[in-house]
Amino acid sequence: MDEDDLYKVLGISTTATSVEIKKAYHKAALSSHPDKVSPEDREEAEIRFKVVSKAYEILSDESKRADYDRYGMDAFTSGGRGGGADMDEEEIFREFFGMGGHSHSRGYGHARPHVRRTEDAIQSLSISLRALYKGKTEKMSIKRNVVCTLCKGHGAKSGKAPKKCSKCEGRGVIEGYRSVGNGLMIPVAIKCTVCSGRGEIIKEKDKCKKCKGERVSTQSKILEIYVPPGSQEGDRIVLEGQADEEPGKETGNIVFVLEQEPNDVFSRKGSDLKATINITLVEALCGFSRGVILHLDDRVIRLTVPQGKVIRPNDVLIVPNEGMPVKGGGGPHNRGDLYLEVLIDFPKDNWFLEASEVRKVADLLSFPLRAEIQGDFVDDAEFRIAKSFENYGHDAENDGGEDEWESEGDENEGRCAQQ
Repeated sequence: MDEDDLYKVLGISTTATSVEIKKAYHKAALSSHPDKVSPEDREEAEIRFKVVSKAYEILSDESKRADYDRYGMDAFTSGGRGGGADMDEEEIFREFFGMGGHSHSRGYGHARPHVRRTEDAIQSLSISLRALYKGKTEKMSIKRNVVCTLCKGHGAKSGKAPKKCSKCEGRGVIEGYRSVGNGLMIPVAIKCTVCSGRGEIIKEKDKCKKCKGERVSTQSKILEIYVPPGSQEGDRIVLEGQADEEPGKETGNIVFVLEQEPNDVFSRKGSDLKATINITLVEALCGFSRGVILHLDDRVIRLTVPQGKVIRPNDVLIVPNEGMPVKGGGGPHNRGDLYLEVLIDFPKDNWFLEASEVRKVADLLSFPLRAEIQGDFVDDAEFRIAKSFENYGHDAENDGGEDEWESEGDENEGRCAQQ
């Protein structure tokens, strides 16, 4: 096992897919789980299990995996991409494999100096389904820390120099220990409490007038975020080098995570869209040709149902290539499908004027009657029409028993809405 190669920790190639990574993790986690080994091997298994879990955490995340491929494990040390939250796990990883203070630069074949980065800024971006369909460039105003232009990030006045912190000897971290169970202690680096991890101390009278010794100042900036057509909720848009700056560190990224706003007409699943349309009973029986829905790009979707084709309750009309664009799919004709759920509007009660008119309709339709169920006859049963099964199974004493006949004032009167 290569001591600093997460891919080899999981036993996969550098081109492994997310499915392959997940499958390898389950296999490795099962074989290294502390409950699966003898008591004398349990301490080592606990550490190995944490290493396997850490490898999966990084490689299963698209952004973290890209950082690892570029910088190795240095991207996740203190002050780097992962910040202090990842430091303990990183120290466990290094302690277990004896990695020391450097990681190799993947693809270059030699060790690289330790590179520290500021923490990535993760922010949600709410966006409409219409914008996800058509694509959009969003503009957003942000405030970020930038290296002070007056002191150039030193934090001190011109001619004054910070002094090295005596507690951490300028390293910004001090040595500590962390228990990983069963009495096993792992050495870890923790932020120096005297200099707050800077490695330097500036006297109050020597601090920069602009940044007050903080070495950074606040800057307002307008960002442009391009959302490609076909993007979906959970997609991450990365603006490299736009996070907070700190002296002596590479600048991290701003990562926008898309959140889809609800839409009154369409719902989405993958690249497919779903909507509901209403047709009349006449259209259901006799066919029609008309626009049925306004699409997300303001096109009217027109359907032609030929005479003789009967649309029935619960029918779903599938319109190919009218769903969401496939992100990066290579053209406007690579889309999902549009699923249209059909609701049939029935006429109101007593819509006829004369009994003879009802007879004409019945003769015209000439549908055969259903056969009578044979058995002992009873008096005609009373019934009422309900709009749903909401009260199904409730005790009669808890059921208000109110009549649910549709009235003329009901806006849903005469509609057969088959779900």
